[in-house]
Amino acid sequence: MKSVRNWGRLGMKSEWTKMKLSDIADFNPRETIKKGEIAKKISMDVLRPFYRDVPYYTEECFSGGTKFRNGDTIMARITPCLENGKTAQVSILNDGEVGFGSTEYIVFRAKEGIADKNYLYYLVCSPEVREPSIKSMVGSSGRQRVQTDVVKNLEIDVPPLVEQERIGSFLRLIDDKIALNDKINNNLEQQAQLLFKSWFVDFEPFNGTMPSDWEVVPFEKIVDFQNGYAFKSKELLNEPSSDCYQVFKQGHIARGGGFIPDGTKSWYPKKLASKLERFVLKKGDILMAMTDMKDNVAILGNTAIMPIDNEYIVNQRVGHLRVNGYKGITYPFIYLLTNSTDFLIDLRSRANSGVQVNLSSAEIKASQTVLPSEKVNTAFSEITLPMFEAIISNQLENQRLAQLRDALLPKLMSGELDVSNIDL
Repeated sequence: MKSVRNWGRLGMKSEWTKMKLSDIADFNPRETIKKGEIAKKISMDVLRPFYRDVPYYTEECFSGGTKFRNGDTIMARITPCLENGKTAQVSILNDGEVGFGSTEYIVFRAKEGIADKNYLYYLVCSPEVREPSIKSMVGSSGRQRVQTDVVKNLEIDVPPLVEQERIGSFLRLIDDKIALNDKINNNLEQQAQLLFKSWFVDFEPFNGTMPSDWEVVPFEKIVDFQNGYAFKSKELLNEPSSDCYQVFKQGHIARGGGFIPDGTKSWYPKKLASKLERFVLKKGDILMAMTDMKDNVAILGNTAIMPIDNEYIVNQRVGHLRVNGYKGITYPFIYLLTNSTDFLIDLRSRANSGVQVNLSSAEIKASQTVLPSEKVNTAFSEITLPMFEAIISNQLENQRLAQLRDALLPKLMSGELDVSNIDL
């Protein structure tokens, strides 16, 4: 191991050591779960792009897979999951508990006394590790995998443990705030969902019976609906330019509903969009997933709320719903309706089945919807609109925080920037 003196632009002076990644981390450490034992499983599809925390897990009989403990970093080793940013730090287990997940994970565990677990997570997320990992991929198209030995032998300039802890703690503060905002948003949405169910499914404020002045109408009566635009792949950009829209794809829709800002990333030049104004999204627009895999229907019919004006343009196989103001209906009602159990069951039953399952625009428009009176819609909106405005505000703050974290990450990991010189 070679010691190097690293001088940053801001005058940081620190002793760093050039080390292999395998010198600071154990790869796929040996753990034991008995066959048939019930254990917590983290599936690849639940991980969010460039998001530290695991959103949820299942409990399943163990039959195989990578194993890990709390504090371990799991990184997808297969395309396109790695490129899409599927890397997380495990935190859903109890002390001493072992969980498992996909065989397509590489598990990193910080070596005690040498590496800090938080620093290691952010190092794995940084270009220092991501870029050579992606370049090392081999295999057939669509099934390319990282060469683990290449990652093990990556040479990294590593700061002393105390500085690792400072870097890891600083970046963790940003992700902690993101996680807190998400927790607040989840609580707000759960409250709104319970209210929706109470009013419009169980009719609790109306003595358990649908009022006589309510209607059952086709969905198209309360929203303007259109399919997304079929872009030519050669026109899409993989990196943003100074004047472009981000393309809203199904990868931006979360399982169960919700907006994922770091979903699949493509951009479309605004200079090519002069005749596509109707596909440009506005704040409060609802976006619906219209395609899913037959054997694993996860997001079909689920929707997301667009939190911002004129930044996204909608892709094909995503339904674009915009409230038309009929009888005082607002976007929270549409969002909660489209992600409700009864609506999804009915909608999914109408899907055309093949290798993929697909919803047609005609079936979506024809779905039957309970339409409350204008007085009730207004009362519901007065309660839920402030809740969803708060959710959107938190989402936008999270985007800004993520951009800040991602801008600081490579500079902190390379030693270009001293964490003590940064004020949040």
